[in-house]
Amino acid sequence: MVKLIKITESNLQYAISLQEAMFPGESARLNYEDGIYGRAPYDYYLIYDDEVCVGFIGLYQYPEDNESAWLGWFGILEEYRKHHYGTEALKMFEDLARSKNYKYARLYTDEADNDAAIAFYEYNGYTSEKYLNPEDPVCYKFPTLIFSKSLCDEPVPLWNNRSIHLTEQVEKQDAGQKISDSVSDGGIHK
Repeated sequence: MVKLIKITESNLQYAISLQEAMFPGESARLNYEDGIYGRAPYDYYLIYDDEVCVGFIGLYQYPEDNESAWLGWFGILEEYRKHHYGTEALKMFEDLARSKNYKYARLYTDEADNDAAIAFYEYNGYTSEKYLNPEDPVCYKFPTLIFSKSLCDEPVPLWNNRSIHLTEQVEKQDAGQKISDSVSDGGIHK
């Protein structure tokens, strides 16, 4: 049976190592820590099938949009893909979002070299739009798609290029990666 186990201080290092192994050069460390220590409205989970961890998933919100739950740091370990864990975890994310009274589910992902993820979200009922926001310039370096799905009886409105703070997120990932590098070199991070 698939279940979500919240990422806490006790399993943080495991969650970080799992995420960094799946997405080398990217780091969710600071997002995870922000959620654990209450610095931001982030909830991240490890995905388990019985006692086996098969991936990770998160739910967060932008303060300027309290109607949308955003999918964050979602991945299924390669050896467990094509066993429906992704679809089941995505449904659990949507149910969690509904339980928190969100009307819409949203996520963003890279447009380039990401055909499997794009097909997965489309298969699960998400529609996409290109993200181009001159106030968030990293979207021009990394072409990005925003996917949306209604969780209620109302149609989901387009995101219409409102900021998703992608540039800040990339900077946060870089900072998290530097911390991970220093921790692996013997440094300590609290």
